[in-house]
Amino acid sequence: MFWWRKRAAAPQPRFIVFGLGNPGVNYVRTRHNVGWWVLDELARQASSVKSAAKHHGQVDYCHLGEVPTALVKPTTFMNRSGRCVNAWVHAYPAADFIVVYDDISLPVGKLRLRRKGSAGGHKGIQSIIDVLHTEDFDRLKMGIGTPPEYMDASDYVLTPPAPREEDQLATAIQRAVPVLQFLATGDYEQALTLLARTTES
Repeated sequence: MFWWRKRAAAPQPRFIVFGLGNPGVNYVRTRHNVGWWVLDELARQASSVKSAAKHHGQVDYCHLGEVPTALVKPTTFMNRSGRCVNAWVHAYPAADFIVVYDDISLPVGKLRLRRKGSAGGHKGIQSIIDVLHTEDFDRLKMGIGTPPEYMDASDYVLTPPAPREEDQLATAIQRAVPVLQFLATGDYEQALTLLARTTES
């Protein structure tokens, strides 16, 4: 006789971190996927991670501090990121959320926290704005550097960073983790302070 243990339900998230990127092995190490890299590090450092596929994304449920959190990677491809974000926002309307993504207008490894703003040419962010009908949402940008003159931006973001850039991005990811932990608790000012301090050091 078999006894089946009922799978424990994931906690209702009070904070959602969307990391933008593209699914598939061909995109894993490309610059456009740095949002996914941040989520991977958050999941690695968090305890009680529980993974699932839900609402057009791959999610790791965990706690940032004491806050139940969903780390969501949209699997709709970058240009349709809004489809995933919209599904999660409607499923958990009481949860705060932030979007983490790459920015070619910032130097490699530079982090910038904003509460609203235009897409700045980023198609993933534009998709979210179009679906949510607002530019008012938190976002954490990670600089990946400006494309060289001979390379189109769309090609640049879909290529891997150079080894030196990888080191800079790895350092930035470590700086991003405690910033997001403060944001999970609603302490935006402390997150800004920490971000400014680590940028200056």
